[in-house]
Amino acid sequence: MPSNALQKFESNLLVDVDRLIDSHVSLNHVGMGRRGLGHITRSGVMMLCAAWELYIEELIVESAAHISMHCQTPHQFPLSVRKFLAKATRESKHELKPLELSGEGWKTVYLSHVKLEVKQLNTPKSTLLDPLFERLLGVAALSHNWSLGPDIINNFVQARGDIAHRGRDTRYVRIDTLREYREQITRTVRDNDNFMADYLQGVCPDRRSPWRRRNV
Repeated sequence: MPSNALQKFESNLLVDVDRLIDSHVSLNHVGMGRRGLGHITRSGVMMLCAAWELYIEELIVESAAHISMHCQTPHQFPLSVRKFLAKATRESKHELKPLELSGEGWKTVYLSHVKLEVKQLNTPKSTLLDPLFERLLGVAALSHNWSLGPDIINNFVQARGDIAHRGRDTRYVRIDTLREYREQITRTVRDNDNFMADYLQGVCPDRRSPWRRRNV
């Protein structure tokens, strides 16, 4: 089985996008000219970007849980993760925060701060995801492992932003463009999942794979 995040993405998050595509097909009659269906394709872009963002958030939390479960001490964390945990503890306004690290309390502190960090994500471009994955999970240059490269994803997220801020004043989104976006996001999600499966297996002391790679 792939990650829980990928399973949810495929079985739940893409459902609304696919339904919007099907609705567009049903309402679009044969012949030349636009049918006034831009609201459907714009909604599809918005829903698809929301699915991408939620997948990323849940993948980070799932990966952090795997790391904390299979590391015996925080000293086994990647260096950037140790720095993140130390900084989060040092800058806490709670003067007793360091005491929470005793025993296995560091696991709770780590996961708590990871969840706080991912909640602040609202523009899932590579320029934000790369440092986020490095800080929270120790992954260097995550987007370099996307077979389509970072620009494809960044341009898609920018298109979402344009729709969110300009609505109907944005350039018309064709149904073929929405289908292409769907394939690009789905491919990148699977690239991400496969890379993280290998990465987590290598970074944890027991070399246990968190989930199976998705090859198709």
